[in-house]
Amino acid sequence: MDILQLSHYLDNLLDIKSIQDAPNAVNGLQVQNTGEIKKIGLAVDLCQATIQMAIEKNCNMMFVHHGMFWGGVQPIRGVYYDKLSAMIQGNLGLYSAHLPLDMHPVLGNNRALADLIDLEHLQPFGEYGGEKIGLKGTIAAQSAESLGNLLQKKLGAPVKVIGTGEVKSIGLVTGGAADILRQAKAEQLDCYITGEGENHHFHEAIEGGCVLILAGHYATETGGVKSVGKHLADKFNLETEFLDYPTGL
Repeated sequence: MDILQLSHYLDNLLDIKSIQDAPNAVNGLQVQNTGEIKKIGLAVDLCQATIQMAIEKNCNMMFVHHGMFWGGVQPIRGVYYDKLSAMIQGNLGLYSAHLPLDMHPVLGNNRALADLIDLEHLQPFGEYGGEKIGLKGTIAAQSAESLGNLLQKKLGAPVKVIGTGEVKSIGLVTGGAADILRQAKAEQLDCYITGEGENHHFHEAIEGGCVLILAGHYATETGGVKSVGKHLADKFNLETEFLDYPTGL
């Protein structure tokens, strides 16, 4: 299987063409390579560190959540040149999936996070750009502190819990989606989980009576690339490896 065949499969698997993303997000194949795909490096972020890790581990391709191109059309120089030239010299292909990976009902970031806390009775939640990109559901009633501790243990990263009380109904959107807290309050959910927020979200959570749990942008978005990697390994007998480069954010 070459990268064009694998990219076509991933386009269909993740429904790339029908999901509207941020204006400058480039979903799908970003950098081509030559030859057969034998090993795929899985990463949250495409950065110089993960590129070097992929090359050192003899990957032919990277599958990432945050790809190379976010700022629109720009010159290939500086860090962009450094990344692209390293990938071309290393014959390292790149496939990126942003919102399509967040939203996938089985392999997505949100589904992976929901599974970590045994969220049940799942329904779409969290409108962004006219689509619901997250999930909501229920868990066995427990304290906000206990849920935060569970997430910290499962994710292996610091978790900030804002608010107290018993939680049962939960909405979640991975990454940087704290503004969706307002939708969780409007739906009278007990708790909203996302990756990171801003100062004003603290007050919105306390005053709105909805517990806000910030579990890390990076940490909440490791699940999707791992799930897709396992799927590709099982289906095509490809070797995959998670390239862990946490930001702590």
